[in-house]
Amino acid sequence: MVMQYNFPNIRLEPHEVARSKTSATISLSAGAIVLNTVALSTALVASEKGRRCDYCHAAPAEGRRLSKCAGCAAYWYCGTTCQTKQWHAHHRKICKAYNGFTSSSEYQALSVESRVDAVMLSQLLAEVFPHDNFDMSAASSGSDLASQFFDLLKGPENHRGAAHPPLCRSPKSAKVPEETASEISSRFGNNNFIVHSHLTSYAHGVFPLASRLFNHSCVPNCAAKYIITPKETVRMEVAVLRDITPGEELTIPYLDPALPLETRQRALQANYGFACNCELCSFQKSVKTVPPLPADPESVRLLHARLCEFVTTHVFQVDPGAQPPSGRRRAAFDCFPPELYAVLGEQFLPTLSEEFSRASHEGPYDAALSHGRTLLALYVLLYPQNYPQIGMHALELTKTAWNAIIAGEQSGVSSGPEATRRLEDAARHYLELASQVLGAYGPEGDEGGPLEELRVMRSLLYE
Repeated sequence: MVMQYNFPNIRLEPHEVARSKTSATISLSAGAIVLNTVALSTALVASEKGRRCDYCHAAPAEGRRLSKCAGCAAYWYCGTTCQTKQWHAHHRKICKAYNGFTSSSEYQALSVESRVDAVMLSQLLAEVFPHDNFDMSAASSGSDLASQFFDLLKGPENHRGAAHPPLCRSPKSAKVPEETASEISSRFGNNNFIVHSHLTSYAHGVFPLASRLFNHSCVPNCAAKYIITPKETVRMEVAVLRDITPGEELTIPYLDPALPLETRQRALQANYGFACNCELCSFQKSVKTVPPLPADPESVRLLHARLCEFVTTHVFQVDPGAQPPSGRRRAAFDCFPPELYAVLGEQFLPTLSEEFSRASHEGPYDAALSHGRTLLALYVLLYPQNYPQIGMHALELTKTAWNAIIAGEQSGVSSGPEATRRLEDAARHYLELASQVLGAYGPEGDEGGPLEELRVMRSLLYE
């Protein structure tokens, strides 16, 4: 059976290389939601167990506690509604066996990520085959979510012969046929999503419709976010990051676009069976040799300054009062100077990020702002327009600049009104960038978060 997909504003079309592509049928503005879909199955990562409801993913309000399942003491719920829904969905099939399963040698031998997927596979089998009939034809033509899941492509051939993860099953439940478990497991690695709140991951999830619709790009024009609603299954929304013209393909990232080129290419080939040739990958492939970072601090300082100057000229106004950039992102890649190639090295971004984080929390703030400014320049070079990580970093820069202002006032060693004014200008500049980016991305995850922090910072800086 060939599945039919019909949506407002987007359509599934043939693609010259991939299975298909999703294109816009009308003009779309940044922030538009092109998909809203519920999860077929989710599983919390170990560190979030007991901190979130296993069903709806809501964290308890201050002063309230989750209730644990009396049968296994390993699943936690915000109330009887969520517990009842999950019991009927799948938990009744795995409850009594869960603790023995997670303490088994087979489970313990798995990687941290594979353990989450093993639990999710067990849950999904219980949900798709509630009566243990394991009829694949019936399952693939059943509920919309299940049929969409079976319409997904399996992972690369090098994964298909691999054994499926161990399964958690109640002793009273029928044994799952190997071919059935393998048929579902073969669609896991290349179709599962990392579920996050405010860009902090907390679960794995299966969202078949999103997997079916969107191809990958390291320069995506859309991004997934997750909507947590108490007593309901978590939902994914796919938001448009920039204005889209009719006929343009809509893409999402399957991994972090700021990862090193070789890391991205290996992961995409291993997990999805393709090599990416987007404009970012093409540019980085053209850089044959990435030189090591200079050893002396003054050369590092000059490298940072030149990166900020280049990005300000070609991509984005890194500093308040700077002239608008003269070109677009593609042109910036075309004229990226070899003397800046060192910033593309594997350790430059993580080292810079660590230095900014440490200085922004421990001081000195001038060092934090210097590192953060360079990191912002690198982010707007590597990430596409309005990518949420840019907004989150701009928000951190806003708070760091504000803390520098307050620290100067409290110490009585202020550098004078001109220095304070420059800090205020920088804070407002970063605040406007954060507001633009995170406003386009929109509400997501737990209550509060960055949008609330933006509101607070705006009241402080413009009061």
